[in-house]
Amino acid sequence: MKKLIVKYPLQLLVLLGIVLRIPHISGSFWMDEAAQALEVVRPLSQQFDIIADFQPPLLHLLLHFAQYISHSEWFLRTVGALIPGILTIIFTYKLAENLFSKAVANLATFLLVTSSFHIFFSQELRPYSLPTMLAVISMYYFVVILKNQSIFKIFNKDSDDAYVFLTTLNAFGLYASYLYPFFMFAQIFYALLTLKWKQTKQLFTSFCFSIIAFLPFLPIFFRQLTEGGNVRKQLPGWDQVVSLPQIQALPMVFGKLLFGMLPFDPNPVTILLVLALGFSGFGVLFTILKQIKDQKLKLLFFWILVPLLTAWVVSFLVPVISPKRLLYLLPGLYILFSYLAEKPLQAVFKKGLESISFLEKSTLTFFLFLVLTNIISTTSYYLNPKLQRENWRSLQQEMHQKFDTESTLLVYSFPDEFAPMRWYEQQEKKPFKTFATKSLYIDDAPNLPNTLKIAASYKTILVFDYLRDLTDPNKKIETQLIELGFKEVGVLDYPNIGFVRIFMQPVTILGST
Repeated sequence: MKKLIVKYPLQLLVLLGIVLRIPHISGSFWMDEAAQALEVVRPLSQQFDIIADFQPPLLHLLLHFAQYISHSEWFLRTVGALIPGILTIIFTYKLAENLFSKAVANLATFLLVTSSFHIFFSQELRPYSLPTMLAVISMYYFVVILKNQSIFKIFNKDSDDAYVFLTTLNAFGLYASYLYPFFMFAQIFYALLTLKWKQTKQLFTSFCFSIIAFLPFLPIFFRQLTEGGNVRKQLPGWDQVVSLPQIQALPMVFGKLLFGMLPFDPNPVTILLVLALGFSGFGVLFTILKQIKDQKLKLLFFWILVPLLTAWVVSFLVPVISPKRLLYLLPGLYILFSYLAEKPLQAVFKKGLESISFLEKSTLTFFLFLVLTNIISTTSYYLNPKLQRENWRSLQQEMHQKFDTESTLLVYSFPDEFAPMRWYEQQEKKPFKTFATKSLYIDDAPNLPNTLKIAASYKTILVFDYLRDLTDPNKKIETQLIELGFKEVGVLDYPNIGFVRIFMQPVTILGST
Protein backbone atom coordinates (compact mmCIF):
# COMPACT_ATOMS: atom_id res chain seq x y z
CA MET A 1 0.00 0.00 0.00
CA LYS A 2 2.83 2.41 0.86
CA LYS A 3 4.44 1.74 -2.53
CA LEU A 4 1.12 2.37 -4.26
CA ILE A 5 0.67 5.70 -2.46
CA VAL A 6 4.19 6.79 -3.36
CA LYS A 7 3.98 5.63 -6.98
CA TYR A 8 0.38 6.59 -7.83
CA PRO A 9 -0.66 9.43 -5.51
CA LEU A 10 -2.79 11.31 -8.05
CA GLN A 11 -4.57 8.18 -9.25
CA LEU A 12 -5.45 7.19 -5.67
CA LEU A 13 -6.63 10.71 -4.84
CA VAL A 14 -8.84 10.76 -7.94
CA LEU A 15 -10.27 7.36 -7.00
CA LEU A 16 -11.01 8.60 -3.47
CA GLY A 17 -12.56 11.74 -4.95
CA ILE A 18 -14.92 9.68 -7.12
CA VAL A 19 -15.87 7.39 -4.22
CA LEU A 20 -16.69 10.36 -1.98
CA ARG A 21 -18.80 12.02 -4.70
CA ILE A 22 -20.95 9.01 -5.62
CA PRO A 23 -23.31 9.06 -2.57
CA HIS A 24 -26.39 11.24 -3.18
CA ILE A 25 -25.53 11.85 -6.84
CA SER A 26 -28.78 10.14 -7.87
CA GLY A 27 -30.83 11.99 -5.27
CA SER A 28 -33.76 14.26 -5.99
CA PHE A 29 -33.32 17.49 -7.90
CA TRP A 30 -33.93 20.53 -5.72
CA MET A 31 -35.57 23.76 -6.94
CA ASP A 32 -32.71 25.30 -8.96
CA GLU A 33 -31.53 21.98 -10.36
CA ALA A 34 -35.02 21.10 -11.57
CA ALA A 35 -35.31 24.54 -13.21
CA GLN A 36 -31.97 23.87 -14.92
CA ALA A 37 -33.17 20.45 -16.10
CA LEU A 38 -36.43 21.87 -17.46
CA GLU A 39 -34.53 24.51 -19.40
CA VAL A 40 -32.03 22.14 -21.02
CA VAL A 41 -34.69 19.78 -22.40
CA ARG A 42 -36.10 22.61 -24.53
CA PRO A 43 -35.14 22.79 -28.24
CA LEU A 44 -31.61 23.90 -29.04
CA SER A 45 -32.94 27.16 -30.50
CA GLN A 46 -34.21 28.12 -27.01
CA GLN A 47 -31.00 27.44 -25.09
CA PHE A 48 -30.01 31.11 -25.24
CA ASP A 49 -33.47 32.16 -24.02
CA ILE A 50 -32.45 32.13 -20.36
CA ILE A 51 -33.43 35.65 -19.30
CA ALA A 52 -35.00 34.48 -16.02
CA ASP A 53 -31.90 32.49 -15.05
CA PHE A 54 -29.08 34.89 -14.21
CA GLN A 55 -26.39 32.62 -15.65
CA PRO A 56 -24.44 32.42 -18.93
CA PRO A 57 -25.34 29.58 -21.35
CA LEU A 58 -22.37 27.18 -21.33
CA LEU A 59 -23.82 24.66 -18.87
CA HIS A 60 -27.22 24.88 -20.58
CA LEU A 61 -25.66 23.96 -23.91
CA LEU A 62 -23.53 21.16 -22.44
CA LEU A 63 -26.52 19.60 -20.66
CA HIS A 64 -28.82 20.05 -23.64
CA PHE A 65 -26.72 17.59 -25.64
CA ALA A 66 -26.30 15.33 -22.60
CA GLN A 67 -30.06 15.02 -22.10
CA TYR A 68 -30.40 13.28 -25.48
CA ILE A 69 -28.71 10.31 -23.79
CA SER A 70 -30.49 10.34 -20.41
CA HIS A 71 -32.67 12.53 -18.19
CA SER A 72 -31.68 10.73 -14.99
CA GLU A 73 -30.36 12.79 -12.10
CA TRP A 74 -27.07 10.89 -11.80
CA PHE A 75 -26.26 11.21 -15.50
CA LEU A 76 -26.98 14.93 -15.85
CA ARG A 77 -25.06 15.65 -12.62
CA THR A 78 -22.15 13.52 -13.81
CA VAL A 79 -21.86 15.51 -17.02
CA GLY A 80 -22.52 18.94 -15.52
CA ALA A 81 -20.82 18.67 -12.12
CA LEU A 82 -19.01 15.43 -11.29
CA ILE A 83 -16.68 15.31 -14.29
CA PRO A 84 -15.73 19.00 -13.87
CA GLY A 85 -15.19 18.30 -10.15
CA ILE A 86 -12.83 15.39 -10.87
CA LEU A 87 -10.93 17.43 -13.46
CA THR A 88 -10.59 20.18 -10.84
CA ILE A 89 -8.96 17.64 -8.52
CA ILE A 90 -6.54 16.52 -11.24
CA PHE A 91 -5.48 20.04 -12.21
CA THR A 92 -5.23 21.21 -8.61
CA TYR A 93 -2.63 18.49 -8.21
CA LYS A 94 -0.84 19.44 -11.44
CA LEU A 95 -0.93 23.15 -10.57
CA ALA A 96 0.37 22.69 -7.00
CA GLU A 97 3.11 20.35 -8.24
CA ASN A 98 4.12 22.78 -10.99
CA LEU A 99 4.08 25.74 -8.63
CA PHE A 100 5.66 24.14 -5.55
CA SER A 101 6.26 20.41 -5.14
CA LYS A 102 4.75 16.94 -5.17
CA ALA A 103 4.28 17.07 -1.40
CA VAL A 104 2.25 20.28 -1.62
CA ALA A 105 0.25 18.76 -4.49
CA ASN A 106 -0.60 15.71 -2.36
CA LEU A 107 -1.66 17.79 0.64
CA ALA A 108 -3.72 20.34 -1.32
CA THR A 109 -5.44 17.71 -3.42
CA PHE A 110 -6.30 15.62 -0.35
CA LEU A 111 -7.95 18.69 1.20
CA LEU A 112 -9.98 19.26 -1.97
CA VAL A 113 -10.91 15.60 -2.29
CA THR A 114 -12.28 15.51 1.27
CA SER A 115 -13.92 18.96 1.24
CA SER A 116 -17.67 18.59 1.78
CA PHE A 117 -18.16 21.93 0.03
CA HIS A 118 -16.47 20.70 -3.14
CA ILE A 119 -18.18 17.31 -2.83
CA PHE A 120 -21.59 18.97 -2.59
CA PHE A 121 -21.10 21.12 -5.69
CA SER A 122 -19.54 18.25 -7.62
CA GLN A 123 -23.07 16.81 -7.38
CA GLU A 124 -24.99 20.02 -8.12
CA LEU A 125 -26.64 20.53 -11.51
CA ARG A 126 -25.79 24.22 -11.52
CA PRO A 127 -22.85 26.27 -12.88
CA TYR A 128 -20.48 26.12 -9.91
CA SER A 129 -18.30 23.06 -10.52
CA LEU A 130 -17.80 23.88 -14.21
CA PRO A 131 -16.35 27.42 -13.80
CA THR A 132 -14.17 26.15 -10.94
CA MET A 133 -12.67 23.54 -13.25
CA LEU A 134 -12.07 26.15 -15.96
CA ALA A 135 -10.46 28.53 -13.43
CA VAL A 136 -8.03 25.92 -12.08
CA ILE A 137 -6.98 24.73 -15.53
CA SER A 138 -6.64 28.37 -16.64
CA MET A 139 -4.41 29.08 -13.64
CA TYR A 140 -2.33 26.03 -14.49
CA TYR A 141 -1.58 27.39 -17.96
CA PHE A 142 -1.08 30.87 -16.54
CA VAL A 143 1.68 29.42 -14.35
CA VAL A 144 3.15 27.58 -17.34
CA ILE A 145 3.37 30.94 -19.13
CA LEU A 146 4.99 32.60 -16.11
CA LYS A 147 7.54 29.83 -15.92
CA ASN A 148 8.28 30.13 -19.62
CA GLN A 149 9.08 33.79 -19.00
CA SER A 150 11.31 32.87 -16.05
CA ILE A 151 9.16 34.92 -13.71
CA PHE A 152 9.62 32.26 -11.04
CA LYS A 153 13.29 31.85 -12.00
CA ILE A 154 12.64 28.36 -13.30
CA PHE A 155 13.85 27.67 -16.83
CA ASN A 156 11.28 26.17 -19.17
CA LYS A 157 10.90 26.01 -22.94
CA ASP A 158 8.60 28.61 -24.51
CA SER A 159 5.25 27.29 -25.69
CA ASP A 160 2.58 29.15 -27.63
CA ASP A 161 0.14 26.36 -26.81
CA ALA A 162 -0.20 27.69 -23.26
CA TYR A 163 -1.53 31.02 -24.60
CA VAL A 164 -4.06 29.24 -26.80
CA PHE A 165 -5.28 27.17 -23.85
CA LEU A 166 -5.41 30.21 -21.55
CA THR A 167 -7.42 32.23 -24.08
CA THR A 168 -9.85 29.39 -24.75
CA LEU A 169 -10.35 28.46 -21.10
CA ASN A 170 -11.00 32.05 -20.04
CA ALA A 171 -13.46 32.51 -22.91
CA PHE A 172 -15.34 29.38 -21.82
CA GLY A 173 -15.14 30.61 -18.23
CA LEU A 174 -16.92 33.85 -19.16
CA TYR A 175 -19.69 31.74 -20.68
CA ALA A 176 -19.81 29.54 -17.56
CA SER A 177 -20.28 32.05 -14.72
CA TYR A 178 -20.84 35.77 -14.33
CA LEU A 179 -18.36 35.75 -11.46
CA TYR A 180 -15.61 34.32 -13.66
CA PRO A 181 -14.45 37.82 -14.72
CA PHE A 182 -13.44 38.43 -11.10
CA PHE A 183 -11.12 35.43 -11.38
CA MET A 184 -9.65 36.87 -14.58
CA PHE A 185 -9.06 40.13 -12.71
CA ALA A 186 -6.67 38.18 -10.44
CA GLN A 187 -4.57 37.14 -13.44
CA ILE A 188 -4.76 40.61 -15.01
CA PHE A 189 -3.81 42.50 -11.82
CA TYR A 190 -1.01 40.05 -11.06
CA ALA A 191 0.43 40.61 -14.54
CA LEU A 192 0.06 44.39 -14.26
CA LEU A 193 1.68 44.68 -10.84
CA THR A 194 4.33 41.98 -11.14
CA LEU A 195 5.51 41.70 -14.74
CA LYS A 196 7.19 44.06 -17.18
CA TRP A 197 5.27 45.21 -20.24
CA LYS A 198 7.38 43.09 -22.63
CA GLN A 199 6.35 40.05 -20.61
CA THR A 200 2.67 40.97 -20.52
CA LYS A 201 1.89 41.84 -24.13
CA GLN A 202 0.96 38.29 -25.09
CA LEU A 203 -0.97 37.81 -21.85
CA PHE A 204 -3.07 40.90 -22.44
CA THR A 205 -3.66 39.85 -26.04
CA SER A 206 -4.96 36.57 -24.62
CA PHE A 207 -7.25 38.34 -22.15
CA CYS A 208 -8.57 40.64 -24.90
CA PHE A 209 -9.44 37.74 -27.20
CA SER A 210 -11.26 35.98 -24.34
CA ILE A 211 -13.31 39.11 -23.65
CA ILE A 212 -14.05 39.69 -27.35
CA ALA A 213 -15.38 36.13 -27.57
CA PHE A 214 -17.98 36.99 -24.92
CA LEU A 215 -19.22 40.22 -26.54
CA PRO A 216 -22.00 38.56 -28.62
CA PHE A 217 -23.71 37.48 -25.39
CA LEU A 218 -23.71 40.96 -23.81
CA PRO A 219 -27.25 41.92 -25.00
CA ILE A 220 -28.71 38.86 -23.24
CA PHE A 221 -26.62 39.63 -20.15
CA PHE A 222 -28.07 43.14 -19.93
CA ARG A 223 -31.59 41.76 -20.32
CA GLN A 224 -30.90 39.30 -17.50
CA LEU A 225 -29.57 42.15 -15.37
CA THR A 226 -32.76 44.13 -15.94
CA GLU A 227 -34.93 41.11 -15.15
CA GLY A 228 -32.98 40.47 -11.94
CA GLY A 229 -33.55 44.08 -10.89
CA ASN A 230 -37.29 43.66 -11.52
CA VAL A 231 -37.41 40.54 -9.34
CA ARG A 232 -35.69 42.38 -6.47
CA LYS A 233 -38.25 45.18 -6.74
CA GLN A 234 -41.22 42.79 -6.84
CA LEU A 235 -40.06 40.52 -4.02
CA PRO A 236 -38.79 42.22 -0.84
CA GLY A 237 -36.04 40.19 0.80
CA TRP A 238 -34.94 38.43 -2.39
CA ASP A 239 -31.48 40.01 -2.13
CA GLN A 240 -30.87 38.04 1.08
CA VAL A 241 -31.82 34.79 -0.70
CA VAL A 242 -29.39 35.17 -3.62
CA SER A 243 -26.52 36.90 -1.81
CA LEU A 244 -24.95 37.38 1.61
CA PRO A 245 -25.44 40.55 3.70
CA GLN A 246 -22.59 42.92 2.82
CA ILE A 247 -21.33 43.33 6.40
CA GLN A 248 -21.07 39.57 6.96
CA ALA A 249 -20.09 38.56 3.42
CA LEU A 250 -16.29 38.37 3.61
CA PRO A 251 -15.94 36.25 6.78
CA MET A 252 -18.94 34.11 5.80
CA VAL A 253 -17.41 33.23 2.42
CA PHE A 254 -14.18 32.08 4.09
CA GLY A 255 -16.15 30.28 6.80
CA LYS A 256 -18.29 28.38 4.32
CA LEU A 257 -15.34 27.45 2.12
CA LEU A 258 -13.43 26.03 5.10
CA PHE A 259 -16.29 24.48 7.09
CA GLY A 260 -18.26 23.30 4.08
CA MET A 261 -21.62 21.70 4.84
CA LEU A 262 -20.98 21.69 8.60
CA PRO A 263 -23.81 23.74 10.16
CA PHE A 264 -22.79 26.74 12.25
CA ASP A 265 -24.79 25.53 15.23
CA PRO A 266 -23.45 26.34 18.71
CA ASN A 267 -22.60 22.68 19.43
CA PRO A 268 -19.36 21.57 21.13
CA VAL A 269 -17.79 20.12 17.96
CA THR A 270 -18.37 23.25 15.87
CA ILE A 271 -17.20 25.55 18.68
CA LEU A 272 -14.02 23.48 19.13
CA LEU A 273 -13.24 23.55 15.41
CA VAL A 274 -13.89 27.29 15.13
CA LEU A 275 -11.66 28.04 18.10
CA ALA A 276 -8.90 25.69 16.93
CA LEU A 277 -8.85 27.09 13.39
CA GLY A 278 -9.18 30.64 14.68
CA PHE A 279 -6.28 30.54 17.15
CA SER A 280 -3.95 28.49 14.96
CA GLY A 281 -4.89 30.72 12.05
CA PHE A 282 -2.84 33.52 13.58
CA GLY A 283 0.23 31.37 12.96
CA VAL A 284 -0.78 31.03 9.31
CA LEU A 285 -1.21 34.81 9.06
CA PHE A 286 2.21 35.57 10.57
CA THR A 287 3.85 32.92 8.37
CA ILE A 288 2.30 34.56 5.32
CA LEU A 289 3.53 37.99 6.39
CA LYS A 290 7.07 36.62 6.77
CA GLN A 291 7.00 35.33 3.18
CA ILE A 292 5.02 38.15 1.61
CA LYS A 293 7.64 38.82 -1.10
CA ASP A 294 7.48 35.28 -2.46
CA GLN A 295 6.16 35.60 -6.06
CA LYS A 296 4.35 32.27 -5.89
CA LEU A 297 2.55 33.24 -2.70
CA LYS A 298 1.65 36.58 -4.27
CA LEU A 299 -0.04 34.72 -7.10
CA LEU A 300 -2.13 32.75 -4.61
CA PHE A 301 -3.04 35.96 -2.74
CA PHE A 302 -4.24 37.53 -5.97
CA TRP A 303 -6.20 34.38 -6.82
CA ILE A 304 -7.96 34.40 -3.45
CA LEU A 305 -8.37 38.08 -2.60
CA VAL A 306 -9.02 39.84 -5.92
CA PRO A 307 -12.17 37.87 -6.89
CA LEU A 308 -13.49 38.01 -3.34
CA LEU A 309 -13.04 41.76 -2.93
CA THR A 310 -14.27 42.67 -6.41
CA ALA A 311 -17.38 40.48 -5.98
CA TRP A 312 -17.99 42.13 -2.62
CA VAL A 313 -17.74 45.64 -4.10
CA VAL A 314 -20.03 44.77 -7.03
CA SER A 315 -22.57 43.33 -4.57
CA PHE A 316 -23.28 46.85 -3.31
CA LEU A 317 -24.97 47.35 -6.71
CA VAL A 318 -25.97 43.81 -7.76
CA PRO A 319 -26.21 41.06 -5.10
CA VAL A 320 -23.84 38.38 -6.39
CA ILE A 321 -21.48 37.42 -3.58
CA SER A 322 -22.03 33.87 -2.39
CA PRO A 323 -19.62 31.05 -1.39
CA LYS A 324 -20.89 28.66 -4.06
CA ARG A 325 -20.32 31.25 -6.81
CA LEU A 326 -16.78 31.70 -5.51
CA LEU A 327 -16.05 27.99 -5.33
CA TYR A 328 -13.01 28.59 -7.57
CA LEU A 329 -11.25 30.19 -4.57
CA LEU A 330 -11.11 26.86 -2.75
CA PRO A 331 -8.24 25.20 -4.68
CA GLY A 332 -6.14 28.35 -4.24
CA LEU A 333 -6.80 28.38 -0.50
CA TYR A 334 -5.90 24.71 -0.14
CA ILE A 335 -2.67 25.10 -2.13
CA LEU A 336 -1.72 28.06 0.08
CA PHE A 337 -2.36 26.21 3.35
CA SER A 338 -0.59 23.09 2.08
CA TYR A 339 2.50 25.04 1.05
CA LEU A 340 2.71 26.64 4.50
CA ALA A 341 2.29 23.25 6.22
CA GLU A 342 4.72 21.32 4.00
CA LYS A 343 8.03 22.17 5.71
CA PRO A 344 6.80 21.83 9.32
CA LEU A 345 5.19 18.50 8.46
CA GLN A 346 8.35 17.15 6.87
CA ALA A 347 10.45 18.38 9.81
CA VAL A 348 8.18 16.63 12.29
CA PHE A 349 8.45 13.32 10.40
CA LYS A 350 12.25 13.58 10.22
CA LYS A 351 13.25 15.15 13.54
CA GLY A 352 10.17 15.23 15.75
CA LEU A 353 7.82 17.93 17.00
CA GLU A 354 10.48 19.67 19.07
CA SER A 355 12.41 20.54 15.89
CA ILE A 356 9.91 23.15 14.71
CA SER A 357 9.19 26.63 16.05
CA PHE A 358 6.02 27.79 17.80
CA LEU A 359 4.89 29.54 14.61
CA GLU A 360 5.39 26.37 12.58
CA LYS A 361 3.50 24.36 15.21
CA SER A 362 0.63 26.80 14.94
CA THR A 363 0.59 26.52 11.13
CA LEU A 364 0.73 22.73 11.30
CA THR A 365 -2.08 22.68 13.89
CA PHE A 366 -4.23 24.78 11.56
CA PHE A 367 -3.66 22.34 8.70
CA LEU A 368 -4.44 19.27 10.83
CA PHE A 369 -7.62 20.82 12.18
CA LEU A 370 -8.57 21.68 8.61
CA VAL A 371 -8.26 17.99 7.71
CA LEU A 372 -10.36 17.10 10.77
CA THR A 373 -12.96 19.70 9.78
CA ASN A 374 -13.24 18.16 6.31
CA ILE A 375 -13.72 14.67 7.74
CA ILE A 376 -16.40 15.77 10.24
CA SER A 377 -18.14 18.02 7.70
CA THR A 378 -18.23 15.36 4.96
CA THR A 379 -19.48 12.70 7.38
CA SER A 380 -22.20 15.08 8.57
CA TYR A 381 -23.25 15.77 4.99
CA TYR A 382 -23.60 12.05 4.25
CA LEU A 383 -25.61 11.29 7.38
CA ASN A 384 -27.74 14.38 8.08
CA PRO A 385 -30.74 14.89 5.71
CA LYS A 386 -30.94 18.56 6.74
CA LEU A 387 -27.54 19.15 5.13
CA GLN A 388 -28.59 17.46 1.88
CA ARG A 389 -30.70 18.71 -1.01
CA GLU A 390 -34.44 19.17 -0.89
CA ASN A 391 -36.07 15.78 -1.49
CA TRP A 392 -38.88 16.82 -3.84
CA ARG A 393 -38.96 13.39 -5.51
CA SER A 394 -39.92 11.60 -2.29
CA LEU A 395 -42.44 14.32 -1.44
CA GLN A 396 -44.07 13.99 -4.85
CA GLN A 397 -44.19 10.19 -4.51
CA GLU A 398 -45.77 10.41 -1.03
CA MET A 399 -48.38 12.84 -2.30
CA HIS A 400 -49.39 10.39 -5.04
CA GLN A 401 -49.62 7.59 -2.50
CA LYS A 402 -51.81 9.53 -0.07
CA PHE A 403 -54.02 11.76 -2.22
CA ASP A 404 -56.32 11.22 -5.17
CA THR A 405 -55.16 13.25 -8.17
CA GLU A 406 -58.71 13.95 -9.36
CA SER A 407 -59.92 15.52 -6.10
CA THR A 408 -56.69 17.24 -4.97
CA LEU A 409 -55.39 20.67 -5.97
CA LEU A 410 -51.82 21.86 -5.41
CA VAL A 411 -51.56 25.58 -4.55
CA TYR A 412 -48.40 27.68 -5.05
CA SER A 413 -47.82 31.27 -4.07
CA PHE A 414 -45.57 31.66 -7.08
CA PRO A 415 -45.84 32.58 -10.77
CA ASP A 416 -45.98 28.90 -11.78
CA GLU A 417 -45.76 25.34 -10.48
CA PHE A 418 -42.49 24.76 -8.64
CA ALA A 419 -39.83 23.40 -10.99
CA PRO A 420 -39.12 20.11 -9.12
CA MET A 421 -42.83 19.28 -8.90
CA ARG A 422 -43.22 20.04 -12.58
CA TRP A 423 -40.16 17.90 -13.42
CA TYR A 424 -41.38 14.86 -11.49
CA GLU A 425 -45.07 15.36 -12.29
CA GLN A 426 -44.42 15.23 -16.03
CA GLN A 427 -43.43 11.60 -15.53
CA GLU A 428 -46.88 10.75 -14.12
CA LYS A 429 -49.80 9.53 -16.24
CA LYS A 430 -52.23 11.36 -13.96
CA PRO A 431 -50.53 14.49 -12.56
CA PHE A 432 -52.11 16.71 -9.93
CA LYS A 433 -54.06 19.80 -10.96
CA THR A 434 -52.31 23.00 -9.88
CA PHE A 435 -53.09 26.61 -9.01
CA ALA A 436 -50.41 29.31 -9.01
CA THR A 437 -50.91 32.94 -8.05
CA LYS A 438 -49.16 34.11 -11.28
CA SER A 439 -47.05 36.59 -9.31
CA LEU A 440 -43.94 36.64 -7.14
CA TYR A 441 -45.65 38.66 -4.41
CA ILE A 442 -49.13 37.77 -3.23
CA ASP A 443 -50.35 41.39 -3.27
CA ASP A 444 -49.68 41.48 -7.01
CA ALA A 445 -51.76 38.36 -7.68
CA PRO A 446 -54.60 39.16 -10.12
CA ASN A 447 -57.94 39.04 -8.25
CA LEU A 448 -56.92 36.25 -5.84
CA PRO A 449 -60.30 35.93 -4.00
CA ASN A 450 -62.08 35.13 -7.27
CA THR A 451 -59.40 33.03 -8.96
CA LEU A 452 -58.90 30.84 -5.87
CA LYS A 453 -62.60 29.94 -5.87
CA ILE A 454 -61.60 27.10 -8.18
CA ALA A 455 -60.49 25.32 -4.99
CA ALA A 456 -64.15 24.84 -3.97
CA SER A 457 -64.54 22.05 -6.52
CA TYR A 458 -61.79 19.97 -4.87
CA LYS A 459 -61.90 17.86 -1.73
CA THR A 460 -58.24 18.36 -0.73
CA ILE A 461 -55.97 21.38 -1.12
CA LEU A 462 -52.19 21.09 -0.63
CA VAL A 463 -50.50 24.44 0.05
CA PHE A 464 -46.70 24.68 -0.18
CA ASP A 465 -45.00 26.80 2.49
CA TYR A 466 -41.82 26.83 0.39
CA LEU A 467 -40.71 30.48 -0.20
CA ARG A 468 -43.93 31.82 1.28
CA ASP A 469 -42.08 33.81 3.93
CA LEU A 470 -41.21 35.99 0.95
CA THR A 471 -44.12 35.54 -1.44
CA ASP A 472 -47.04 35.35 1.03
CA PRO A 473 -45.74 36.52 4.42
CA ASN A 474 -49.23 37.24 5.81
CA LYS A 475 -50.63 33.82 4.80
CA LYS A 476 -53.38 35.23 2.60
CA ILE A 477 -53.86 31.88 0.85
CA GLU A 478 -54.89 30.24 4.14
CA THR A 479 -57.30 33.10 4.82
CA GLN A 480 -58.96 32.63 1.44
CA LEU A 481 -59.22 28.85 1.84
CA ILE A 482 -60.79 29.18 5.30
CA GLU A 483 -63.34 31.61 3.88
CA LEU A 484 -64.16 28.96 1.27
CA GLY A 485 -64.91 26.51 4.09
CA PHE A 486 -61.65 24.54 4.17
CA LYS A 487 -59.95 23.43 7.35
CA GLU A 488 -56.28 22.62 7.88
CA VAL A 489 -56.03 18.98 9.00
CA GLY A 490 -52.29 18.24 8.87
CA VAL A 491 -48.97 18.75 7.14
CA LEU A 492 -46.33 16.89 5.17
CA ASP A 493 -42.93 17.92 6.53
CA TYR A 494 -39.71 17.50 4.54
CA PRO A 495 -36.22 18.79 5.49
CA ASN A 496 -35.35 22.05 3.69
CA ILE A 497 -38.73 22.10 1.89
CA GLY A 498 -40.83 22.81 4.95
CA PHE A 499 -44.54 22.16 5.37
CA VAL A 500 -47.02 21.21 2.72
CA ARG A 501 -50.28 22.13 4.47
CA ILE A 502 -53.25 19.83 3.99
CA PHE A 503 -56.65 21.56 3.79
CA MET A 504 -59.86 19.57 3.46
CA GLN A 505 -63.39 20.62 2.77
CA PRO A 506 -66.21 19.23 4.94
CA VAL A 507 -68.11 16.51 3.07
CA THR A 508 -71.39 18.42 3.42
CA ILE A 509 -70.04 21.21 1.24
CA LEU A 510 -69.33 18.70 -1.52
CA GLY A 511 -72.81 17.30 -1.23
CA SER A 512 -71.62 13.91 0.05
CA THR A 513 -73.30 11.79 2.66
